[in-house]
Amino acid sequence: MKPHTDEPLSDSTRARTRKGLLSRKGARRCGVGAAALSIVMLLSSCMSQGAPKGTPVKNLSTGDAVIAVRLSTGTSVSGLQKPLSDNVIALVDAQGQVEAARIGEWNRGRVLWTGRGISYGTRDIDYLTTAEGVQEFAHQGFPFAEEGRFALPDGGIAVVTSPLSTGYAVDIIQPDGRVDRRETSGTEGHLGQCGSRILELTNTKRSEDIASVAYEAYAAQSGGGNYPEALDVLVQLDDPDGDLPRLVGVAPLVDGLWGGESAMFCEDDVLTVPTRQYYYDRDALNGAPDPTLGAFVLQRWDLVTGERTIIPVVDEDGNAIELDRESSMIASQAFPAEGDHKFVNADGRVWSVDLVSGRAKHLFSISWNASDDNVSVQSNETGIYLLEVNERDYHVTLSYYPWDGGDKREVFATDALAGYIRTTDLFSGHRRGVQSFAVRPGWNGGAQ
Repeated sequence: MKPHTDEPLSDSTRARTRKGLLSRKGARRCGVGAAALSIVMLLSSCMSQGAPKGTPVKNLSTGDAVIAVRLSTGTSVSGLQKPLSDNVIALVDAQGQVEAARIGEWNRGRVLWTGRGISYGTRDIDYLTTAEGVQEFAHQGFPFAEEGRFALPDGGIAVVTSPLSTGYAVDIIQPDGRVDRRETSGTEGHLGQCGSRILELTNTKRSEDIASVAYEAYAAQSGGGNYPEALDVLVQLDDPDGDLPRLVGVAPLVDGLWGGESAMFCEDDVLTVPTRQYYYDRDALNGAPDPTLGAFVLQRWDLVTGERTIIPVVDEDGNAIELDRESSMIASQAFPAEGDHKFVNADGRVWSVDLVSGRAKHLFSISWNASDDNVSVQSNETGIYLLEVNERDYHVTLSYYPWDGGDKREVFATDALAGYIRTTDLFSGHRRGVQSFAVRPGWNGGAQ
């Protein structure tokens, strides 16, 4: 301790004291500012939960993954921020562990798991992730959206894209890495596959450029006479006839017949198109009790003769299976050895349908909310897979139902995707949705 003194302060002492007082005032001001900054940083750290860093897409490999998930661009929860302009590819194993990478955004981008690996893409690049790593293939042109992605019998992968105008481009990624491109114009419709052929179902009202060729084919098929006002037309996109796709089949247009109930499928040279036959005119829906109501039917196109038959689907009592906005057909699986096809209805009912007679048998029902956008459905030869996002904590659950009607099995429930699905910050953050997911071929949901 310093001894007490009554000596007056020297000028230098006064100066130092005044300086010290000023410094303390400044310190107080700085302290207030620092405290305010600390509060902001604390709030920011408490409220901000950015997405996990992830891994570069070039470092991905299939590893032990059992599903591949594609997450969409992120929309602003508050509406005050720009959307997140990328997608996420996440590979998830049976324990719910995740390896994820960010890739470019892509309208209606899909993910497909084939014997070669996991196929997905962006506007500029297509990727194939295998056990050894990632291969990249450049897109040609300026595609607007992805319209379909199909595994071909020879190991190739067909990626169908569309420009802003009508027409399609089919990029076939060959097993040796070559990319063969086919481009057509003038049509738009419902896409599907029969073996190595990429097909489109359209009509002459929707695709006027194909009308003259379609009527010529119909005249040859019918032997002349009265022509219908419009035609349904089946064309092949990967085998162009000039600028137009090659015509495969024609039939008189049936009002209210609308393909797109689940995917097309094929056995031998017959293409089956699951279809809704609307009860009401879709162009004059005012006053209709339920404009989405219709009967489930099958269009069967003979790819050799080009002719079509329409088969109503009926239950065990002979009643039509009706579809509406809550009960569309959302997934299906072929079982050629059994001579039938299984369908999953959005209301949870699972049907087995004989494709020749149209007779359907109700197998069992699964419990889920069909109107919930947080549920995605896939199927393979072993069963049905439901991928559900919990809106409270954004945990993701994968459930499995075997086709034989056995008990539901929860494969995993994981929080490892939550940070990619929902990010939070001072402006509320962003929310991504499941854009597409695919199951490892042959995987049986982890059955022992």
